[in-house]
Amino acid sequence: MMRIFALGLIASITITSMATAHDHSSRATYLGNAGIMVARGDSKILFDAFYANSYGQYALVPGEISNAMLAGEAPYDDVDAIFISHVHGDHFTAEPAIAYLREQKTVHLYGSNQVVDAITNAGVDENDPLMDRIHGFDLNPQDGSEHFSIGALTVDFVAIPHAGNRPTIQNFAWRVTLDEHTTVLHLGDAGTVRADFERHSDHFSSKKTDAAFPPYWFIGNNDGEAILADIIAPKQTVGIHVPARAAGNGDEWRAKAGGDLFTDPGENREISED
Repeated sequence: MMRIFALGLIASITITSMATAHDHSSRATYLGNAGIMVARGDSKILFDAFYANSYGQYALVPGEISNAMLAGEAPYDDVDAIFISHVHGDHFTAEPAIAYLREQKTVHLYGSNQVVDAITNAGVDENDPLMDRIHGFDLNPQDGSEHFSIGALTVDFVAIPHAGNRPTIQNFAWRVTLDEHTTVLHLGDAGTVRADFERHSDHFSSKKTDAAFPPYWFIGNNDGEAILADIIAPKQTVGIHVPARAAGNGDEWRAKAGGDLFTDPGENREISED
């Protein structure tokens, strides 16, 4: 299965790009499109944070945030791991990810074998020491979940088909627990097909999800809402992948959707563990 090269509505909204997580609190910071940073105590992870294509409609990570990440400046310092849902230009581009990993020399990246192939196709030799920190998995929707730990992170994931009938794209739903306390779920570009989640119902019910980050088309959609309520059952849900035109109009978009959405890069949500 695995190939590793040597290999709720909002309680409050805080819009700031310089917030940091307290020792005993958890926070999600919106980077752009499906990009999110989650921090708890000394643990910090990134989802879909390195991409270069807006396709004319999605928010790119603003320069001040991407530059701070590259330089390892607070609050984007001391990242433990990067998780990539799938290879699409609005979720993952090899070059900025490679540049980041070369600057931040302790960070590991996890994704599908398609992610690894994109990195090697971008010119990174398989014998490059960088590949020791790039981990690829071959997982299909019919397969069971995979599990591993890295430091204070416990990770498990399943493959959920990409929305819009794109069977050749490996789309992973990453579930990560930070410091044995905060569990978050990132769904990438999962579609709202109930059967795709029901086959993994034991996986989703095996651990309580504190915060789920589905693409925005789950919010206010009958099928998507039913999957969230009946199968995933997170304590908190924040939609992502919202079109860039929502920036500055978040309250309007949230009211229309009937649920919480990330709309402006730099926004934060406190993640409740109660």
